Amino acid sequence: MNQLKISTLIAIIVYLCLGSTPLSAGDQLKQHDPTLAIPMDSAIRQHRQSRILFVDVRNPKAFETLKIPGSINIPLYAIKTKAFLKSSSIVLVNAGYAYSPLEKECRRLIDDGFTVSILDGGINAWRRKGGSLIGDLTALKEIRQVSPQEFLREKDYESALVIDFSWPGTSASQALIANAVHLPVSPQSDASAAELAKEITRRTSESFASVLIVNETGDNYTDIERLMAREKIPAFYLKGGLAGYKTYLQNLSLSWQPRESRIKTVSKCKPCGKKSEGQSAE
Repeated sequence: MNQLKISTLIAIIVYLCLGSTPLSAGDQLKQHDPTLAIPMDSAIRQHRQSRILFVDVRNPKAFETLKIPGSINIPLYAIKTKAFLKSSSIVLVNAGYAYSPLEKECRRLIDDGFTVSILDGGINAWRRKGGSLIGDLTALKEIRQVSPQEFLREKDYESALVIDFSWPGTSASQALIANAVHLPVSPQSDASAAELAKEITRRTSESFASVLIVNETGDNYTDIERLMAREKIPAFYLKGGLAGYKTYLQNLSLSWQPRESRIKTVSKCKPCGKKSEGQSAE
């Protein structure tokens, strides 16, 4: 990582996240609804003024391990049953990567009379922006891990950028994640960081933008994590890397097949008591 200038690499990543077009010419990518987002700076300010209530929808264990002060923990599906929340301006909170479930429920809650929005960037960006947290800060590493299942659900959104740091880039990785930007570490870069920075400034108003880092196996993200932390980029990391995602897709495909095709028969079973060929009866 030391061979590539940090400022140039970060400029490339954020520029691509906020301004690039998909590399493939397949189906049109989906878009999140920006009207449902509350910007991070506004959320931090309103939280300090006690004007909003954070509703953390993560599982209870994750919530107890690390949370925003004053937030409450309610499963996403159960919020609609809490009529007392209609008197508050509530903000839905999760790790900051998987927005689609929050968007669907947010619309239902609005239709039911709730005043609700979604924290743009989640807990990951909250910390990067200087928001306070209670609990074990080392849990942030786990919060930034995205499962193959979460990635599959979110990968077709325009604001979600995948940076493939595998070296070298292979046709297999391109087939698995068609819209990924392959950015292997290289000692040479002619990119102009200053020009890219202008694009970053111009495009930073986009809501629900995310950066997901992948490599071959999901190991050795340490250097990239340090890089993201230094530049305060709220990136996420794919568990198991490309290999783990490929295995997940294979298992998912297998689960969709008829039961008969999923059972492997080693040899045909003989009826009980029947002698094998060449074995004489006593």
